Amino acid sequence: MKKISSVLASLVLAVAAAAAQDRPEYIQFLEQNSMLFQADQVAGRVSGMGVQWREDFGVPKPLNLVQLASTWLLRYPASELTPEGASVVRSWSNPAFWAASGDIGIKLMRTNPTQRAGGIRGTEFTPTIDGYFDRIGLDVAPELGTEEEYRQMVANARQNGAVIGSDLVPLHSGLGPDFRLAQRAYKDYPGLYNMVQIAQEHWRLLPPVNDIWGMAHVSREAAAQLKQLGYIPGNIDSADADPEAKTWSGWSASAAIVGVDGQTHRWVYLHVFKPAQPTYNWLDPSYAAGRVNFGDLAHNIVDRGVPVVRLDADTFLGLEPQKGNDKASSYLTPLANVSTTDIAMAARKLGGFTYQEFAAPLQTLKQFATNGADMSYDFFTRAEVLYGLINGDALPLRLAHHFLLDAGIQSNTLVHDLQNHDEITFQLFELGSHGDFVFEGRPLNGQQLKGQILDTMRSTVGAAPYNRLYRPEKDGVATTFAGFIAPALGVADPYKATPEQVETIRRAHLMVAHANAMIPGVFALSSWDLVGALPVPVESIPAGLTAGGDWRWVNRGGVDLMGASSKTTTAVAGLPKAQALYGPLPQQLQDPNSFASRLKTMLAARKQYRISEATMNAVPPVNDPGVAVLVMTLPDSQNLAVTALNYGRKATSVEVDLTQTPPGIPAATLAGVGTVDVISGQSAGAVSATGGLKIDLEGIAGRTIVVQRQPQAAQAK
Repeated sequence: MKKISSVLASLVLAVAAAAAQDRPEYIQFLEQNSMLFQADQVAGRVSGMGVQWREDFGVPKPLNLVQLASTWLLRYPASELTPEGASVVRSWSNPAFWAASGDIGIKLMRTNPTQRAGGIRGTEFTPTIDGYFDRIGLDVAPELGTEEEYRQMVANARQNGAVIGSDLVPLHSGLGPDFRLAQRAYKDYPGLYNMVQIAQEHWRLLPPVNDIWGMAHVSREAAAQLKQLGYIPGNIDSADADPEAKTWSGWSASAAIVGVDGQTHRWVYLHVFKPAQPTYNWLDPSYAAGRVNFGDLAHNIVDRGVPVVRLDADTFLGLEPQKGNDKASSYLTPLANVSTTDIAMAARKLGGFTYQEFAAPLQTLKQFATNGADMSYDFFTRAEVLYGLINGDALPLRLAHHFLLDAGIQSNTLVHDLQNHDEITFQLFELGSHGDFVFEGRPLNGQQLKGQILDTMRSTVGAAPYNRLYRPEKDGVATTFAGFIAPALGVADPYKATPEQVETIRRAHLMVAHANAMIPGVFALSSWDLVGALPVPVESIPAGLTAGGDWRWVNRGGVDLMGASSKTTTAVAGLPKAQALYGPLPQQLQDPNSFASRLKTMLAARKQYRISEATMNAVPPVNDPGVAVLVMTLPDSQNLAVTALNYGRKATSVEVDLTQTPPGIPAATLAGVGTVDVISGQSAGAVSATGGLKIDLEGIAGRTIVVQRQPQAAQAK
């Protein structure tokens, strides 16, 4: 009897909830909290205004972005440990932070998404399930701060000669007000999403969903039938990390919902990643997806004064059917290219910049980059920069830079990142796209070499008990950079590391920083890098975050960058404080041998010689397999810069024949030319009579040598 009463009570509540959702005041509540509504308000402040016509926008401007800010710092909101009583955004305005970051040489702080994210059930907002990448609003999430605090942070950055960078999430939203209005067939909200209304006669193909706020997976078989019936374009290959993702159709069904038209609707909608992340439809007559995202751009660039915006997962923005099977294309489609270009042009038109999270072969990048984003993430050398630490093999890194040059893609169009909020990817798209080829006189097979690299990573770094292999393919490892370096160099337990072991990790971390900073382009690092954070134990992470195999939270432990949060041990997302090998930033800047202080010296040299603006010329062959050498021409000069990296444990020497590297300088004009080590400021010897440059390297270390073909004063600014 008690059980029957409980069921009846649940039914009464369900009926009441269903009735409440139809009331005009509830629809108005949803609309005023929707992104489409908020974007329209922003459009009213931009449409028809001169702000649209002050900048040319047809062609990417990577050099302009590099000149604006060539060194970036990522601070992840879900991982911030704040002083007692201060919000995350307010803590980012700390004058002490801006003084310290300016001292190091940081010119842009990227906040990651800070807008409201998650979902809504009735009038209750539910929390983010994907680190604020499941956006449902344009304003700052209340648990992170306020719009006023955000604007103050932007102002503080400007006062210290820096800017703020943010994120655009053009692929999907959360299950927020926009989605709830789409379910109710309200105005043009259904046009915002890749969602389709299913006629009642075909509801038999849909899974049962009893919760009006819930959803359920559509089976691959049912999705194939829905394609045959002309409803959807077909099954997709989900990109989610859930172990079951390969069995998903990519489509989920909502419950039966009474719409504003008085009719009962059931919908299916596409999700490339998590089921609670419905994807946008970038080719709908309503152009709702463009309106939301362009409104978001204008809100950041015009309203907030945030000039740099990251485009998340832009390779998935298109969807179209394949002929002759039950599949649909959702990756690297022409529509994804066009949509990315639209966003990038809109940003430049308003005076801003975009950079894209682009993981694909280089020839595809060239297509996307023609008129698209100003810069792209360097997914092309990221794994290779770390890999050599495992076994001293620098071949993959030399090969990665060779591929870039061979494809005609300059490093100064890329953002070279240390740790970010994601796992360390070993997808190795470019290498895997090659069959048999010859490099440095050696026959290789790209797919076989990729397999060897993956096997080595999985059996060493991936096998460390505090790290987690990521995705069903296990082609990524969820860890911090310190958490990667420790097992690569044989530090068995970095949580109990001796001072000597900490120095070993720090030394390798600095060499990896050298490999990314002392080449052309943007150099980016994170709070986790600066403090030397280690992964947090899986059991210490709230279970809901790691559900579905999302192990990236182990590398997102709480960080107290400024050492001002002694009473706060848990971040906003419930993450525990990560163990930090290097310590807070103020403490490090008092020690000339610390990671931050040595990085400061490196970045000062980078700025002095304008290495970020240089042109990459060559990856010359070397006589030591553990060494990679990169030759560049510095801007506005004939001077060369040579960055050499030794992954070997022992000291070594290499000789670079500068006459055999573009631009092919004759030996006679090089003989006896002086050189300087840019970090020490000391002479590195002279070029030999035959045009050779000898470089002495310590074990696990990098050096950058400038060949001074013209006086430094003539080329430095």
